[in-house]
Amino acid sequence: MSALAAKDWDAVVVGGGHNGLTAAAYLARAGRSVLVLEARERLGGACTLDQPFEDDRYLISPCAYVVGLLDPLVIRELELERRGFRVSICDPNLWCPLPDGGSIAIFCESERTAEHLRANGFAEADVRGLRAYEEVFARLRRLLRNGPRGDTWLGSSPSRSDLEEVLGHDEELISVLFEASIADVLGRYIADERLVHALFGQGVIGTFAGPRDPGTASVKLMHHQGDLLGHGAVWGYVHGGMGRVSFAIAQAAADAGAVLAAGVAVVRILPGVGVETEGGGVIRARVVVSNADPKRTVAMLPPGDVPTELSERVAGWRTESPVVKVNAALSRLPAFTATTEVEPHRGMVSVTQGPDAAHEAVEAARAGEPRIGYAELYFQTAYDTSIAPPGKHVMSVFAQYAPYELADGDWETRRAEIGELVLDAIAAYAPDVRGCVEAMEVLGPPDVERRTGLTGGHIFQGEALPDQMWDRRLDHRTGVDGLYLCGAATHPAGSVIALNGRNAAMAAIADLNA
Repeated sequence: MSALAAKDWDAVVVGGGHNGLTAAAYLARAGRSVLVLEARERLGGACTLDQPFEDDRYLISPCAYVVGLLDPLVIRELELERRGFRVSICDPNLWCPLPDGGSIAIFCESERTAEHLRANGFAEADVRGLRAYEEVFARLRRLLRNGPRGDTWLGSSPSRSDLEEVLGHDEELISVLFEASIADVLGRYIADERLVHALFGQGVIGTFAGPRDPGTASVKLMHHQGDLLGHGAVWGYVHGGMGRVSFAIAQAAADAGAVLAAGVAVVRILPGVGVETEGGGVIRARVVVSNADPKRTVAMLPPGDVPTELSERVAGWRTESPVVKVNAALSRLPAFTATTEVEPHRGMVSVTQGPDAAHEAVEAARAGEPRIGYAELYFQTAYDTSIAPPGKHVMSVFAQYAPYELADGDWETRRAEIGELVLDAIAAYAPDVRGCVEAMEVLGPPDVERRTGLTGGHIFQGEALPDQMWDRRLDHRTGVDGLYLCGAATHPAGSVIALNGRNAAMAAIADLNA
């Protein structure tokens, strides 16, 4: 610690999550002296690896499960593939069992999806409707990521008026971007309730909102903006687990000269000076880049140094998560009873009783009562056997809705019960799931908060609905001299993207060079 404090740094990065590591890598590549301080003993933040079970051959990515938005620019510039980043794309990208005993598969290639739907008796109008529905999001992706303004995810966010211009003032596209619910947009194109059943979850995942709530179409859009190995809007598994993304970025930062210090907690940010660590040591730096969420960042500042605008923005920033995460060690893969011609475990699996049940569940959660209306399941070992003992498997579950504050009891007393609710939701389609589980951890929002430092346990560092997106997300420049934000609460969005860290680094580099 004394050696770290003996040097004056160009930049100290508070937090070693993937965005903080990305910011460090770009700052170091620009020739700046950079120190990353991470409170926990392992780098990666919410995108790391854990060994939560007695058999430590199980490697679990506890909070981040799949990759789809990690930006190709960052992959290329930081040479992540050379540093071990490898991906298996899920295909089918989505598989959903249905209450009637059938199932739906959504493949990476739209024509294969169309053939699957026709073979399973879906009307041609709905086959065409699904293609038209997906084309709306594809058009938005093309315009927003490679349109008249280039990539709107790079740098500071455009304003709403600028975005409307980028979209050619197309009323439908503007509606999807800013106002519409996922249920409304699905209803414009698709009549078959089975397809709606399979697809609505993409508009609510990670969000304290139901499928009929305004703005949920934009959540689907956010998750549709990526390019993975040349495929747009698909998701996949990182070989060795999602933590390998953070570890590859960390290696890029270290190779560029950044110093990475885990197990060193920052307790205060001192504008114009640097940071104070636990124990009272001061580390001097010209700039501080915070990967902590905005509420925690502001709490580390002297009150007199917080601009009114920043204070008000952060005070109103919504961070309550509705997500319970379940990670399980499996003796075997559970058997889904739905008829299917594909291997379901090779897709991301959506389990739900439908949009009505999901909307009832979110209303219950708003009243403080957990109810599982929608869950997405991930079976990485269907592609990558390196993260489990031979012949064994892992299952990770992203389930909604379970609020941070419970009306009756608390997470300490009800955690096991809520975990059973998640298993009930899965057992409706895979009755043998409990017999497959050898060990299981249940992470409610308070657990995610405690483990990762994310206020409210929100994996996006705050809601990703339109009123907290684009120029309504936090800017990388805070208005506090020498302080920058680089976490998921900044533009462009939550998820494992890494552009947040790059954008913050570019702002800091420009200011340092001015």
